Amino acid sequence: MGIEKEAFGAEVPAWEWGRWPIFKKAVLKWLVLAILVLGLFAPSLGKPEVAAAGQTGVVEIKSGVLNVRSGPGVKYKRIGSLKNKASVPVAGVKNGWVQIKFGKRTGYVSDDYLRIYMPMAEAEARKIADRADAIQRVSWEKSYTKAQVYAIMEQAFTRKFVDRYFKQQFRTDGKDSRGNQLYHVIETEIWGLALYPLDWELKYNPKKPAVTRYQKDGVEYLFVSQYHLDEMSGNQTTMICFVKTKAGWFVYDHLVAYED
Repeated sequence: MGIEKEAFGAEVPAWEWGRWPIFKKAVLKWLVLAILVLGLFAPSLGKPEVAAAGQTGVVEIKSGVLNVRSGPGVKYKRIGSLKNKASVPVAGVKNGWVQIKFGKRTGYVSDDYLRIYMPMAEAEARKIADRADAIQRVSWEKSYTKAQVYAIMEQAFTRKFVDRYFKQQFRTDGKDSRGNQLYHVIETEIWGLALYPLDWELKYNPKKPAVTRYQKDGVEYLFVSQYHLDEMSGNQTTMICFVKTKAGWFVYDHLVAYED
């Protein structure tokens, strides 16, 4: 059996649940109004369409094979399958299905299991990473209330990341004039979840940061990584992990791998 979307197993957005039964003509005008409202906002709901023509898709499954269909849905005939890590040319993405070139034919696969790699200019990636770094550094400048730390960090970091960052890297530091508890970054732990400085100009490291951007299951991700030479703490590779939201790119993790 191949892997793909299940016809009835997919999660349905809350706004699609059920259908409103009409028992009285008096509610008809409200139904019409609701339809008009949904018509205005429906394009922004669900998975976004991605301009992926000309890009490469890479299969990402844990086991089995990925079904290739003749059309965008499980009702279409199965015309083949793809193994994990197989690469395919992508023509487009719509409604959760990716149109691919499958041999001499056009095929479709679920975007739940395909990474679509997209280019990003170094200058754009640098701007995104530098902005996040600058915002985080503001949180080091002085003591803040917890609310203030969150207000600063959530401009460029996800709430889950900020929760971890605050818990791991802040200590109490007295109170302000209103009696509110203040917190300050723990100086000796500054590089824990703090973004390690990227060396775009190659002043200290042998290679520039590597930029990887891809889309999967309707969500875009960006990874900026670099190998750092460090004789004190050991050579290491760091990676800043971003996810794209309607508000822009936000850091959701920061990974460090030390050289053996």
